[in-house]
Amino acid sequence: MSDMIPIPIVMRSHNDASLIRQTLEGVKNQTIPYELYVFDNESEDETGKILPLYTDHIHTVPKGTYIPGRVLNEAMRTVNPDSPYVVFLNSDCAPVDEVWLEQLIEGFTDPSVAAVFSRQLPRPECLPLFAKDTEDTFGDGSRQKYWKHCFSMASSAIRRSVWEEEPFSETISYSEDIDWTWKARNRGWTIAYRKDSQVYHSHNYTYSQFRKRQRGEGKADAQIFEFSAWERSFLRYSLLPYLRQVKSDWLYCLARRQFRAFFSSPLLRYAQCCGRREGFLEGLREREA
Repeated sequence: MSDMIPIPIVMRSHNDASLIRQTLEGVKNQTIPYELYVFDNESEDETGKILPLYTDHIHTVPKGTYIPGRVLNEAMRTVNPDSPYVVFLNSDCAPVDEVWLEQLIEGFTDPSVAAVFSRQLPRPECLPLFAKDTEDTFGDGSRQKYWKHCFSMASSAIRRSVWEEEPFSETISYSEDIDWTWKARNRGWTIAYRKDSQVYHSHNYTYSQFRKRQRGEGKADAQIFEFSAWERSFLRYSLLPYLRQVKSDWLYCLARRQFRAFFSSPLLRYAQCCGRREGFLEGLREREA
């Protein structure tokens, strides 16, 4: 382990003082060598005072210039080029234990793997339906096979040689990680999920925040994937997923006696449905223009 090239860890931050120290402490305790690089989007809180306590590699992203793919490409060009892998960790993703990084990198044992992503666990204060969404997406990984594609860069690693084949898109504003890994899959690479590499990561969105996020992801769907006429339809893309989600929420809430969440589910999923549909249609219009 002592002869191992330190694994570059790239962290993007912006006004994350309330959570970033926990994340940095978790990184500090890892079992294998690493080198931390932070790209901070001109934080105005205490983030700027915390970061120098953990790394000398701090890069400022000026206000108004943050484009996800552009920052990721800059990070790839900045970190140590001798490492075959680069890790990405959101500033609000706290490693659960000291083997988070080691477990993540072990995902590259298979030479066909282009990218690896961790299991995300809801924080203790996470609201029931958002906790459910986190567990549905990650968990033991068994549900991922039913999805067209699943990946999250929040806690992940990529193979440098695959990035050299094709960098991140700098024209997409949401789901740049989905876009990059989907393209890699289409070139014959595979994506690995490591359920034993774990981080705490969740959000308690308001209805408007949730709708806005879903709109961005719906737009990205239209930009990234191909859809048949049936798959684009309101029934298939919007209404049926809405009904399935509400039913799933109700079963989940009844089993746990979460009655407040039971009654809020239809409204929350309506915001999800409408936001995603709006973004999806916007993305289709732009794609077909």
